[in-house]
Amino acid sequence: MIDTFQVSRTYARPPNPETLKKHGWKPIFNYGEINAFSFNAGNGKPRLTVSQDNTREHWFIRAEVSAGRWLFGSNLHLVNQSEMNEALRLLSIYTAEHTEMDFDAFSGRVTKVDFTEDFNFGEHLILPIIAKYSRFELPKYERVLYNQSSVYFRNSLKKGKLTKEYKLYGKYQERLDNGNDRSEQEKAKGILRLEVGFRKSAVYRLANELNLEDYTANNILNKKVSEAVLTKAKGKLAFESMTANCLENFELLFKDRSYNDASRLLTFLYLRGQYGNQYAYLEKYGLSHRTCQRFWKECKKIGVIALE
Repeated sequence: MIDTFQVSRTYARPPNPETLKKHGWKPIFNYGEINAFSFNAGNGKPRLTVSQDNTREHWFIRAEVSAGRWLFGSNLHLVNQSEMNEALRLLSIYTAEHTEMDFDAFSGRVTKVDFTEDFNFGEHLILPIIAKYSRFELPKYERVLYNQSSVYFRNSLKKGKLTKEYKLYGKYQERLDNGNDRSEQEKAKGILRLEVGFRKSAVYRLANELNLEDYTANNILNKKVSEAVLTKAKGKLAFESMTANCLENFELLFKDRSYNDASRLLTFLYLRGQYGNQYAYLEKYGLSHRTCQRFWKECKKIGVIALE
């Protein structure tokens, strides 16, 4: 349904600077003057900012969070509607406590949202699917390939500001790159994630397109809007045809390679599955950091990055 979102409310006056200091907010300077404050307690908790508009007549309080990570400790959990409502309720309380100002997340404007759906294709199919999308053309969108395991389609308007993007990536590779624990890595194996991200003006256009009353959290952050967005996205990305008939057997490792070379890659993938990027352990089995990098590059080129 939805992973990360941000809501914003407008105020005629800012929170008391002494109050923000008491709660551990950090000032943000611009040309030697404080023009904003930020608060980030980490560990998946909401990220808060206080800033002025360009006219210096109004102040914004923004709160951003991954609902799944905050409520359940992992964004592998995509929240349902009741869980989203609980996240908004808790976000209202959390933001009010740290600003000592009223903050109703439900009626706040949505200024960022990532509509999300996961597909369990099996880890051996993730890279072949990404490889196919690395050649896919989406009109008016810039295609960006990351590390052979993620592909983004980005639409930016004025001054290069991102307004909308489509992301396709393997959750297992993301977990490996981010150094998450083994249990998280295991849960992520085989998952291809599709994200459709909207920012500021794109959220407003989405509300108009769907004939919504406004673009507050009440109207945007719900199952009906999520399903509409993701269904349209899968159509634009030709998702069904692009993910069909991908190669799905590990004999790819042995194709055009000697038995010994393919066996070394199998051994490497097994040990990487056991130890991740803990190279000190891998070196005990004769795999130097440099060798691991070479084997990993070849495995990604082949399209096999994990054993199931």
